Amino acid sequence: MKCFSFLNRTLLAGATISLFSISAFAQKSKVADNIDLVFHNTTGMLQQIHYAPQPLNDHFSTQVFNEYLQQLDPGKRFFLKADITRFKQFEWQLDDEMRGKMVQFYKVVNEVYKQRVKDAEKLINELLAHPFSFSSDEYFNDQPKNILYSKSADELKARWKNYLKYQVLVHFDDLTEQKKKDTAASSEAQLEAKARETVGRIEKRSIENILKLTVDEEAFNLYLNSVINLYDPHSSYFLPVDRREFQEGMSGIYYGIGALLQEAQGKVSIAELMIGGPAWKSGQVEKGDVLVKVSQGGSDKGTDLAGLAISEVIKLTRGQKGTTVVITFRKNDGSLREVTMKREALQLEDTFVKSAIINNDSGKIGYITFPKFYTNFGDANGRSCATDMAVELEKLKAENVDGVVIDIRDNSGGSLSEVINMVGLFIKEGPVVQVKSATGAPYVSQVRNANVLYDGPLVVMVNEMSASAAEIFAAAIQDYHRGIVIGASSTYGKGSVQRGFGVSDNKQTYSIDNIDLGTIHITLQKYYRITGGTTQLKGVSPDILLPGIYEPYKIQEKDNPTALKWDTIAPAPFVVSNHSEEVKNTIAAAGNRLTQDSLLLALRRQISWLDNRSSMHAMQLTKFRAEKKQLQQNIAQIRKMLITTDSLPVINTADVQEELKNKEQFRNDSNRSWLNSLKKDLFLSEAVWVMQTWFRSNRHNS
Repeated sequence: MKCFSFLNRTLLAGATISLFSISAFAQKSKVADNIDLVFHNTTGMLQQIHYAPQPLNDHFSTQVFNEYLQQLDPGKRFFLKADITRFKQFEWQLDDEMRGKMVQFYKVVNEVYKQRVKDAEKLINELLAHPFSFSSDEYFNDQPKNILYSKSADELKARWKNYLKYQVLVHFDDLTEQKKKDTAASSEAQLEAKARETVGRIEKRSIENILKLTVDEEAFNLYLNSVINLYDPHSSYFLPVDRREFQEGMSGIYYGIGALLQEAQGKVSIAELMIGGPAWKSGQVEKGDVLVKVSQGGSDKGTDLAGLAISEVIKLTRGQKGTTVVITFRKNDGSLREVTMKREALQLEDTFVKSAIINNDSGKIGYITFPKFYTNFGDANGRSCATDMAVELEKLKAENVDGVVIDIRDNSGGSLSEVINMVGLFIKEGPVVQVKSATGAPYVSQVRNANVLYDGPLVVMVNEMSASAAEIFAAAIQDYHRGIVIGASSTYGKGSVQRGFGVSDNKQTYSIDNIDLGTIHITLQKYYRITGGTTQLKGVSPDILLPGIYEPYKIQEKDNPTALKWDTIAPAPFVVSNHSEEVKNTIAAAGNRLTQDSLLLALRRQISWLDNRSSMHAMQLTKFRAEKKQLQQNIAQIRKMLITTDSLPVINTADVQEELKNKEQFRNDSNRSWLNSLKKDLFLSEAVWVMQTWFRSNRHNS
């Protein structure tokens, strides 16, 4: 999942800002004056301390050559074949640049690239000046990675025409849909002209953004990251950050929709939703939704977001507490949806460990969830997820629950020490994870407790986005046979450890007294399970499989060609838990039913259809609409299947119910929305069914 900070910027609408995600905060540093020094220091550090240093030879040089050009022109709509032929003189020299030779390649390419982008701007204006007809039987390929560079200007023009025509078609169809609701409807010719105007604005701003990336440090940044990313997807170089401006921005109080936004290819979309935030509570906003228009409360006329920079979009989503904002989203099935939300202060409380009780005839089941393995970093007022987990377990024990479900779906990981401590809440003693550098013996992290906090039946929920520390937790529970892991075919597969280093002018670790030449995050180690296999690449395969709703989007570690490999080391000695037989019995009893369940089989078929959908899209209007309708129906079916028809009886623990009586209204509303989402969660209902099977197959009594 490659993502350079300057190509795919991420900001939290109405909340805090990630330190290294905003190159707009880059200060006027000395990087531009020290290109060779930064490049040689950085590549030298990679060779010395990266977990898997690359052989600096002609083969790797060719990889860098191709990767850099791919990053600059993924759709092959800028460079001509003659340009690539000109660049070929450098193809086998880039390893020499890494060893100490003067850095020239990216400078030569960047100058040509700037001119080709300006040429494309003229071409775009020329092509969009004339109407498009959507009657011919043409197709657009949205995955052009394997196509060849254009041999001539005419061939390149035809490629741009095909691309622009498809973009205009998408917007024309959107406007046609809106026309049905508009009493002052326009003619089709007017709608087509308006669609071309919209695409023109998008492309104009996209060209402006691309040209910004050809300036000084940004151009170098892209080239250096093209090199680093070939070592692995999680190693990156970051330009210096203006700390004063960043800190001032952090001190403000913002009110917004509670969504992490990302910008790519001229579009701003939802990257993450904050649990309990307005967007999340609406139940209508999902990851990947593209923001199309923003209207302020009470206003019929909204702001078209076509081509706007992410910073401009965020300004529109923010506002005074309690004010209304109406955002039009383009869903991943191509449909448009208006969502009305009231801006709120983002409540970090909603991102911490939370628990509830599912109370039915088979017994009481405790439920615990949290989005990441957060830690207090030594702050006396900070929060520790392991400590918070212990508190929630005590609450559930006080309610006499018969079993506990821990939900780490979409948990992106975090602190290793926290996951060690959390495993120690369920396992008395033994190894939890092995951490290995490129050389030397692995370090084995252990837990040693006089007693465990919770020793009852345990089910852990994962999905394709459970990563890093979340995978360590799931793997330990699985390896000890302490509980049952249920979820998609595999977790994310990030089993690597990064550390940040300053790229200083004297090759020492960064300090504020040195010249700031940026920061490099380098992968130094890998995580291994106590059984010896790494969690890298393959992740954790659940004991009981559910359909993987993210699989068609190819966003796991295994889908990145530069990901570190899976391998094994010697296992660490450990003794399985006394729940081993119960776990085996439950898996045997529950697994067959879930593989034969008609609803889950139908869901798998729908996901498989999405996964195998063609990258070639019709541009003949009738066929385009038929394809779009089929896609919408498929995704609508998936959404429908993910909502259980039998509402789960989910309630708060007694102390939380009492506590909420004295809380502000937004806390009550947030809590109510969270509980309602659990009641309708199909996969949670399957986890509950597995827990009930544990009770039945093992005649468990608490």
